[in-house]
Amino acid sequence: MAAPDKASVAELVAKYGSSSATAWLEFERYKLWSPSEPVPESSFTPVQGYMEKDPYIFAWGNPLVSDPAALPSVARQFVNYFHGQLGKRVVWACVDRDLEEVLGGPEFEWATVSCIYEDVVDPAHVIDLTSPEAKGKEGQHVVKDLKKNLNRAEKYGVQVKEKLHQEWTEEEKAAVEQGIREWKENKSGVQIASTTMQPWLDSQHRRYWLAKKDGEPVGILILTPIQASSWQIKNAVSFPSAPKGTSEALIYNALKDLHFEQEEAYEKGEPIPHPANGNFNPPPITGSNSATGGDSTVSSDAASVSEINLEGDDKSISDASISSATDSTTSVASASGSSIASSGADTPTPSGASTPSKSSKHKGSAPEPSKTHHRDENRVTVTFGISAANEFLPVRNLGGWKVKALSKTYGKVAKSAKLVQRGEFRSKFDSDADPMYVCYPSDGFGLDGINALLKVLKK
Repeated sequence: MAAPDKASVAELVAKYGSSSATAWLEFERYKLWSPSEPVPESSFTPVQGYMEKDPYIFAWGNPLVSDPAALPSVARQFVNYFHGQLGKRVVWACVDRDLEEVLGGPEFEWATVSCIYEDVVDPAHVIDLTSPEAKGKEGQHVVKDLKKNLNRAEKYGVQVKEKLHQEWTEEEKAAVEQGIREWKENKSGVQIASTTMQPWLDSQHRRYWLAKKDGEPVGILILTPIQASSWQIKNAVSFPSAPKGTSEALIYNALKDLHFEQEEAYEKGEPIPHPANGNFNPPPITGSNSATGGDSTVSSDAASVSEINLEGDDKSISDASISSATDSTTSVASASGSSIASSGADTPTPSGASTPSKSSKHKGSAPEPSKTHHRDENRVTVTFGISAANEFLPVRNLGGWKVKALSKTYGKVAKSAKLVQRGEFRSKFDSDADPMYVCYPSDGFGLDGINALLKVLKK
């Protein structure tokens, strides 16, 4: 097996990755694989991140490639190595339609299911719906709760501003780290998640918005780049001292800033600021850990924070986690963390804004499978990551009693984890649902596999 260069992985994730791939940068948790044979369809050697719980290999998200045409070769070599040579049982989680078609197609004939979806937001659409001119406009009811919470945050004096890398003081960083510790301490039960909250990880690629009240930090939002002009909300956290509406204010202000950047770039005829476009490369935050390793300022041994806090009207969100049925001692997070797909917007208008189509709106369930929407470098999109649906939809090579059994099990999971309720926060921003998939050999992923996955995600 070829060993990928860890130093270059963060750059590849920023240019070609997905919200699942951003999790791979926690190198103490994820292993990296590259094919040993050439893949001419990709301009660089592909990389795949995975977790291992004997005898299972859980590939997480799509491999990094420059062209989807490389996916069959990469999948073939990955399966041949781990299953053919090592005798492992391979499961591919959180993949998009391109890879689902490969794994569910004639060569592999794997079972593929859609029980997860990607929550994608168009900043231009959100700004349009919340503008004063939008009063009485169709769709206003969707953002009614968002506007109410934004007004709350303003009433309590919450101020949100992007914090450039060179502007951070040691006192502010210490206050953020303390706020995160307090937030984690407020969590109960064992958390199941694919990443932990490490605020300064890969800081050279990430952007930060800081919420303050009376001059003191009360929340932080972290954006990480994935492909073309897309960004992932890696974390949006309101500290215990934050007023209601702080999480919404953090997200809204980040979306607003991205939208205005898009308009300004469009007017100047320039590419949107983004690492993939070669025009966004801030210096690292002093003293932060890099993507190639090092100790995070916030202990990674703390309970995972990849969940939605459903207390009150204010929710704190962060990226990847898997929902599961739990007993009385275990708290489970909602799913997230895979590749972003566009929300199906129309072509940008002359002002640089786009008018998105909302035909794929979800109601807490995965929509019917559709072709992957590839990114448009002229249009900004933002992903919350992956959510678990409240329905189990077989896609290929799965039928009969297996569907009924898995659907029944998944129904119990959805009910116990309150998946629809968890999706309500993201729906405040009128997010679109793009279906994502879990793929596995037809006889290769039963209850033993589910238990193995939950154990490897336990933090």
